[in-house]
Amino acid sequence: MSNNNNNNNISSEYFIGAKGKGPSYNLLDEDQQQLITTNPKNRFKIVIVGDSGCGKTSLLSSYIRGSFPDVYEPTIFENHRAYLQKKNPDNSNLTSKNINNPDLVCLDLWDTAGQEDYERLRRLSYEDSNLVIIAYSVGARETLLNIPEVWAPEVLSYCPDVPIILVGLKADLPIKANQPGDSLEVAKRIGALAHIEVSAKEMYHVNTVFDTCINIILNNERMNKRSSVLENHQTHRRFPSATLKRNSMKNNNNNNNTLINDDYDISNINKNNDDYQGNDNYNYQHDYKEKRNCCVIV
Repeated sequence: MSNNNNNNNISSEYFIGAKGKGPSYNLLDEDQQQLITTNPKNRFKIVIVGDSGCGKTSLLSSYIRGSFPDVYEPTIFENHRAYLQKKNPDNSNLTSKNINNPDLVCLDLWDTAGQEDYERLRRLSYEDSNLVIIAYSVGARETLLNIPEVWAPEVLSYCPDVPIILVGLKADLPIKANQPGDSLEVAKRIGALAHIEVSAKEMYHVNTVFDTCINIILNNERMNKRSSVLENHQTHRRFPSATLKRNSMKNNNNNNNTLINDDYDISNINKNNDDYQGNDNYNYQHDYKEKRNCCVIV
């Protein structure tokens, strides 16, 4: 499976944040998968959502099968499982001796229906997800506009702590429906950790999408482990005073009353490479109100 990077009709306007940087992975073929007798330690669930017909199913099918599907069939729900191994410098293949090594990854890919009628069923797909891909078609502007209005609120409602990446599909189309910078502005609004334009038909950036997903998930897990160690250490320290806590909450409310982080400067994004270090914090803010008329006895 290869990425075609020579198609001049495809824009490379994208960014990959710091969490998405990391190694690349090879999709194992059927013979290699037969060597796997137990589930890998690194098993992750990725859900893709977006408007009906924007190209979600084609992206997953092209990635799993290595070719673009000839016939379009609307998807209600479909799951794929993929086994991958981190690319080694010596290009060594999977053997029975290393099937459980940490370089092996299992992805459960959940395809969903974009129609409003299937919302009740679709929300069941979010459970236990490690990452959500929100997709749109570069040839249909409404599919991009629906992301901050429909898809991002739905995702943040059912899995608020799960990382998001934004993917523009059908990037091989000669005419783009969006103005330059529109998709990056949406990525900024929803707190996406990456924005990648993809052509499943030309196999352009298809592998990049899933390499980025894996790296984000693994980097998140490493950060969570470090945070857990830090929290355990802090429990042995003296708690700050109640007055100090209230003042901290007031300052947070005063500083976090905007939807978009002012430190995120879209003009600084390098649109021709993936060296951009993204804002890895979600930009949706939560309001905290101070409780009054309370008495604390210590």
